[in-house]
Amino acid sequence: MRARAVVAVVFGLAGLTGAARGADDNKELIVGTWEMVYSQIPAGIPVGIKLEFTADGKVTITFKDKDGQVRTEGIGGYKIERDTLVLTGKDNSKNDKGRIVLLNKSSLVINDEVLDKVMVLKKVEK
Repeated sequence: MRARAVVAVVFGLAGLTGAARGADDNKELIVGTWEMVYSQIPAGIPVGIKLEFTADGKVTITFKDKDGQVRTEGIGGYKIERDTLVLTGKDNSKNDKGRIVLLNKSSLVINDEVLDKVMVLKKVEK
């Protein structure tokens, strides 16, 4: 129930901020490291995993493997197309895309429109 309330608040705030923000703002705000704090996607990116978006359009992922070792891997790139985040594989094939519901200095909420599920990430300070 608490998670639903959080998602409802986030969607409400997104409606207030989304119209005033442009695609260029999204490109600047997404750069950095983001940690998954909530996901409705059962087989998706697990909570605790970190995604780093670089200014040159690359994405790396940091996670713990089965042995508990922390690993970092380059998974490809990304593009921001208006309010849509498009992740591309290493061979530049489109892997996944989602609508950016909210993006500010500390929060990123993405709606996977195919599954109609939400992922919430928080900005990691270095």
